[in-house]
Amino acid sequence: MKIRFGHPSDKKDYLKTQKEAFSNFDPMIEPKFFDQKVEKKEIFVLEEKGEYAGHICFGNYSFSPPFTGSVFVEELAVRKKFRGNGFGTALIKRVVRYCKKNNIEMIHISTGDFENNKAVEYYKKQGFEKVGFLNDLEPNRYDYNQIFYAVKIKNWKTVKTYKRY
Repeated sequence: MKIRFGHPSDKKDYLKTQKEAFSNFDPMIEPKFFDQKVEKKEIFVLEEKGEYAGHICFGNYSFSPPFTGSVFVEELAVRKKFRGNGFGTALIKRVVRYCKKNNIEMIHISTGDFENNKAVEYYKKQGFEKVGFLNDLEPNRYDYNQIFYAVKIKNWKTVKTYKRY
């Protein structure tokens, strides 16, 4: 397993992974979003044996609202064939290292508020706690409300529920 910053040549695999992972995939927005994340160095890519396995995109809100003093995870996606191997946890751990290096105290993340959302339990296992709820976020893009979770870096501990790491 190798985790590195994303680069422009990852775009095709990024888009394929996003489309596979998210039902609200928007082919007009996603390529531009990817370009911005690469430019700002706000994307980590995980490779397994040289193959693109997943990514985590984030925004650094060290000095600007709405999540001042934190990193906000905007996308966490692992390709289906690689799920269940701890790769999502490895990507979160890499963001934790980034936060420690940059003296960032907290990580925020959101997910949809809908029945049987597997992400909710996953985030809780990673140590995230519910901190808020938002109605009507981009109503044209989402058919559900958003729940926000956060974890303080000094309190971050992952539950070892993965096969290898």
